[in-house]
Amino acid sequence: MEAADGGWTTSRLSGLVGELHDLRPDPDARRQVWLMAPLDTALVLGSAQSAEIASDRVSQEAVVVRRRSGGGAVMVVPDDSVWIDVVINRADPLWDDDVNRAPIWLGQVWAKALASLGLAHGEVFDRYQPGRWGRVACFASWGPGEVRVGEAKAVGISQRRTQNVARFQTLLYRCWAPETLLARLSIPPEQSDDLAETLAAAAYPVNAHPDEIHAAFLNALPQ
Repeated sequence: MEAADGGWTTSRLSGLVGELHDLRPDPDARRQVWLMAPLDTALVLGSAQSAEIASDRVSQEAVVVRRRSGGGAVMVVPDDSVWIDVVINRADPLWDDDVNRAPIWLGQVWAKALASLGLAHGEVFDRYQPGRWGRVACFASWGPGEVRVGEAKAVGISQRRTQNVARFQTLLYRCWAPETLLARLSIPPEQSDDLAETLAAAAYPVNAHPDEIHAAFLNALPQ
């Protein structure tokens, strides 16, 4: 736990991907940022996805984890991805009961952070657009608050909400290797080429050190 800065308390959390996803925020918690440091590689399924989407080829190299937020599957890979979660409660001025509007402010934070890293053309998406493969793979869809560069997603966002607290989960890739995700999904052979083509252009990797990305994000937060 680090000292609060501008109303935000920052925690650096290390653990297995499943353990980090299972963390439950204190419902009375005020503004928190969790800088996640996963120790393993995992295929993370959305809350509504069938376990059958995971290929039998998923092995000890990548466990399968289910998150409580919606959306498609993502690969969490230490060093290749940067995972930051944000927690606010209902009393926060940033809170919005509308789940579609709720993450827009966070996308704006990310766009500002990426601009400070030299990525000046990030656009905050304002609606849900699943596309053909979005229910299978997170980065093949668009959601409110997510940041895109051209037609590629730079930052993915999902949210877990109760009546009093919201946990926003965000992820970007420093290195995008779509074949690692594709190899772990169970897709009919006649559809795999289409998915591979979609995934190849789905993500916009951010070529910066994790510490630089963390600092840029924290500096971009509203005070």
